[in-house]
Amino acid sequence: MPQPQPTPDSGKTISVLGLEDTEQGRTDRLSLKRVEEWRAARTEIPAEELQSRLGDFVATMRGVIASLPQKAGEFQLNEVTFSAEVSAKGTVSLLGSGGELAGQAGITFTFTRSQGLS
Repeated sequence: MPQPQPTPDSGKTISVLGLEDTEQGRTDRLSLKRVEEWRAARTEIPAEELQSRLGDFVATMRGVIASLPQKAGEFQLNEVTFSAEVSAKGTVSLLGSGGELAGQAGITFTFTRSQGLS
């Protein structure tokens, strides 16, 4: 059986400084900890893995955005911005507002409606 051809990113890694995944990979309980107890970790993640996870995340968010109404009364939705955090293990998570992490977003995505779609 022929070996798959390496892509340009094969073997490349990206260094990520993020919150250490806790509770056997679960990060949903971080809100139960005080900020002083959160720990950061730096790890190397294969570039292809991060690319795949970010692609899946953006595809999911694109579906959420597509379901939003284009108009609300006299107002029109033309732009949506959201922020994501990448954990030390490469988990991509949507950042909510009001938390201590909201100002420390790792990645910000902005989708702008095309001019012809009003």
